[in-house]
Amino acid sequence: MSDTVERDLDLAWELLEAQPTHPKIPELALRVLAAEPERSSASMVLAYHRESCGDPDEARRLYLRVAGRRDNQFIWAARALRHLESGEYNHDEALRWAHTVLGQNHEDWDDWMQLGHAQACAGEHEAGWRQLDEAVALCARTRPDHLPKALAKRAEYLLGTCAPPERFVPAAEEAIRTNVADSWVATLLGYAYLAQYRFDDAEQLGLRLLREDPTDDLLQTLVDTARTMLRIVEKARGDDISLGDIQATGALEMAWQQIRDLKLGIDLASALAALDAVMPAELRATLRPGASASDLAEGEDKVGSMAARDLLTWHDGQPPGSGATWGWTESFRLMSAAEILAMDAEIEADRAAHPDWPEKEVWEQVMTDDAGAYLVAVAFGKLVKRRAGQPDEPVADSMADWIWDRVAGFGGQDPRPAPLKTEEPTAEHLPAPGTPLTGVVVTMCAALGEPEDSPAYAELRRLFPGSTVRRSELVPDEPSADGVYIEALDGLVTKVSVDVAICPDADRLISGLDLGGHRGSVDTYVRAHGAVPHDSWVNRANGEATVVYHFAGHRLCLCWADGRIARIYVTGA
Repeated sequence: MSDTVERDLDLAWELLEAQPTHPKIPELALRVLAAEPERSSASMVLAYHRESCGDPDEARRLYLRVAGRRDNQFIWAARALRHLESGEYNHDEALRWAHTVLGQNHEDWDDWMQLGHAQACAGEHEAGWRQLDEAVALCARTRPDHLPKALAKRAEYLLGTCAPPERFVPAAEEAIRTNVADSWVATLLGYAYLAQYRFDDAEQLGLRLLREDPTDDLLQTLVDTARTMLRIVEKARGDDISLGDIQATGALEMAWQQIRDLKLGIDLASALAALDAVMPAELRATLRPGASASDLAEGEDKVGSMAARDLLTWHDGQPPGSGATWGWTESFRLMSAAEILAMDAEIEADRAAHPDWPEKEVWEQVMTDDAGAYLVAVAFGKLVKRRAGQPDEPVADSMADWIWDRVAGFGGQDPRPAPLKTEEPTAEHLPAPGTPLTGVVVTMCAALGEPEDSPAYAELRRLFPGSTVRRSELVPDEPSADGVYIEALDGLVTKVSVDVAICPDADRLISGLDLGGHRGSVDTYVRAHGAVPHDSWVNRANGEATVVYHFAGHRLCLCWADGRIARIYVTGA
């Protein structure tokens, strides 16, 4: 009897590995359980099979039964529950099981990787993303042969938790260098380059990937877009259009977001499909059939492609007065293609009479309350509420997000990770209102405009004895032991720059600032201490981004490279 049980169990596991949905698996597993009801490994193989067959409820029941026994299969049941709850978008439960697993075994780098993923999905974005980095470091120390896999998984999880490009790009680049990254990671890296205005890098990566798959439309679009943007930027220089003007449209950031969301299945089309499955009959009854291609244009005028086209192809609006069927806090209904085109024509015919619809901004009105207010997709894909004479009111990060909120409200499954939030400075780091930045940056600013025999300059050289001084624009910087470079032109200090990676006292430059923080948290921190944003730009040659703030009558500049602060410098205003 025992030999038969073991053979059945072994065969069940072999079938599971080869074909997880094979109908013989439950027959074998149940035969084992009939002979040995407490055989946890048989329950596990049956649970894996049920999960593979699309029956998460039964799989969960079986996993929980095994976990309740606390035997040698407990950790595998906990890992399986972590995986199942993540796949079902029960992010808090997935996080709970991730912690449970690590309570049993804290040596496996992949368990720490799964914790980071669960944290980020549950809304603990910064903690989760840092945990992904730590998991890679653990893998490098303990299982260096697994490092390519860990690098690829980190990039995929950053992508899956909607990490911003400055987080995703360096991780994806590192994964691609191992030549094992998923092709989607490589493609998304190209679009992330676009979002960072690194057009040359986007073009070169796209061309490389096209050599491997010449038929990939997304890659061809990537290359075409990069080349188009290079031409636009070149032409813009002659037309007195700055890169900032181009960035203000958010077009490339939207391209990155849309391709990413498509990969994750959280794009607008996916949201509308999910809504179809759960919308109440009352809403369904008000929706007109989808618009045809001819409905979406009037002469040379066409409805916009940010959100309107997808919505209208889905359903060509609703009749006036039907907005309440959405079950939202306000009664907005879908506009039809004809209404949108007619309104566009009216605005175009008399711009002066429509100051709330600027000609040089991107916008697409998609819904109305029939009382003069509209839901409008604007730059960067944001959805806002617009009323005549009033500032736009934020509604959702995108039209897709608004639809997903309706899906969730109607009882449907919401596949999105928890919303990305800009971290606020912790209470102990927040200054009293009006308290400016402190640290060595104060001494740096005090030296600006001062002669080399001034006390402020002497204090700066005392703090950084290894700093170098450049007294002519024609002379390059000399190497600095402190990573600190001072410009003293015409006898006066004009600039003080610090290379963060070299300077041993970099953490003293701005008191309380996390130099390893991401751009959003750093920006929030310096703003909270009185720095006022002034300008920003991206160096196309190396991808570095520079953000400039007004601070204490001077300019504070933070240079970002590979998602980290590379240099901090101050100049005169």
